Amino acid sequence: MSELPFQVPDYQRDGQGVDDINTVVTLCLKPAIDLFCETERLVDDGKSRCRELAREPGGGGINVARNLHAMGVDALAVFAAGGTNGRQVRELLEEEGVPVQCLDIADNTGQNIGLTDASTGKMYHLVFPGQRLDETEWQNCLDYISSLDPAPTYLVLSGSLPEGAPDDFYGRIATDAKAKGIRTILDASGRALAAPLKAGVYLAKLNGEEFAESGYSGSLDDYQSMLAAMADMVADGIAEALIVTLDAEGALLASRDGDKLHVRPPRVKVASHIGAGDSFVSGFVYQMHRGKSLPEAYQYGVAAAAAKVQIPGNHLNNMELVEDIYRQIIR
Repeated sequence: MSELPFQVPDYQRDGQGVDDINTVVTLCLKPAIDLFCETERLVDDGKSRCRELAREPGGGGINVARNLHAMGVDALAVFAAGGTNGRQVRELLEEEGVPVQCLDIADNTGQNIGLTDASTGKMYHLVFPGQRLDETEWQNCLDYISSLDPAPTYLVLSGSLPEGAPDDFYGRIATDAKAKGIRTILDASGRALAAPLKAGVYLAKLNGEEFAESGYSGSLDDYQSMLAAMADMVADGIAEALIVTLDAEGALLASRDGDKLHVRPPRVKVASHIGAGDSFVSGFVYQMHRGKSLPEAYQYGVAAAAAKVQIPGNHLNNMELVEDIYRQIIR
C-alpha cells in the first residue's frame, strides 16, 4: 500500500511531459482487465469455443488516459489496483508509455469480457463486480489526489465506485478540487453521482438514464425539453456545463454561458460500444487542453465517441477517423 507523504513520480521530475501530466489527471477506482474474444457461434447448451482477440487495461479513467496519450497528451492515470490483474493493468499501461500512479490494494482487480458471436455479429459485454476497497485504501486514494502538487487543471473522475467506497467519495474530491480551482470532469453513474453534483463540478456528462435519475421527469425524446431542464440544473449549480449523451443521436450541451446545443454525428457502423463514453470525455478534455472553446470541445467529444464505436476494443486509436467525423457532424 502507498505510504504518506506521497512522492512525486520520476516522470514528473525529469522534464518529459511535465506540462501535460500536471494539466490532466484521471482517477479510476475500479480498473479491470478487459478480455476481448470471439466465438463462431454462441450456444446455450454446450461449449462455445472462443479465441482471444485482445487483453487490455480498462476502466473509465484508464481508458481516458490511454486515449489522451494517443492524442499526444500524457495525462497521469491514478488508479487503485491489486493482485495479478492489478499488476497486469499497471504493466500494460507502462508498456504503452502512459504515466501511471498505482495505489496498491489487497483485493484482486477484476476482469470483464467482451464476447463477439461471429454468426450474428453481436457483442456481449460481461461486467463483473470487481475489486473491493477497505477504508484505509479508499482514504489513501483521497489523500493522494488531495496531495497533487502542482494541482492539475483538469481532474477526470470516471467510472463507478467499487464496493467499500462511500457514496460521497467523488463528492469529497469535487469539493476539494473546487476550492483549489481544479476543473473536475465527472463521468460516473449510480450512487457515485449525487454527491459531486451537489458539490458542483466543471462538467458533468450523463446518459439519458442518469439524467432522469438526477431529477429530469420529462420525455427523453423531447430534446428541447431536456435542454431547458439541463439549463435549469446548470443554473442551480450542479456544473458549469452539462452534457447528456444520446447514443446515435449525438449529445446535448447546456452551459452557464447560455449554450444550448444539440449535435449529431453521421451514421456509422458499430463494432464495439465499449469505451465510447470515455472517448467522448477524452475528446472533450483534449480540445479544452488545446485552448478550444467549450462548444468546440463538446462537438469534438461527439466525434470521438462516434469514431470509437467503429473500433474494436476499449480505447480510441484512430485520430484521422475522429477528425473526419468532426468535419461531418451535424450542428
